[in-house]
Amino acid sequence: MKGHSLAFAFNILFTISFILFLSYSMYVEGSRPLKAQSLSSPTKSFTVRQAYSGPSRRGSGH
Repeated sequence: MKGHSLAFAFNILFTISFILFLSYSMYVEGSRPLKAQSLSSPTKSFTVRQAYSGPSRRGSGH
């Protein structure tokens, strides 16, 4: 009977620690700040997209 109560206590302890871990991970996920986008960020990404789009010389892909 003592082994049964020890296993029950272990299950309760594991369940409580798992719930605490889940709540902590949700807290960390919610507390991360969003990436701050500066004004130069969209222009840089547009320049990079424009540079890598299409063939390097006009008409060479046809």
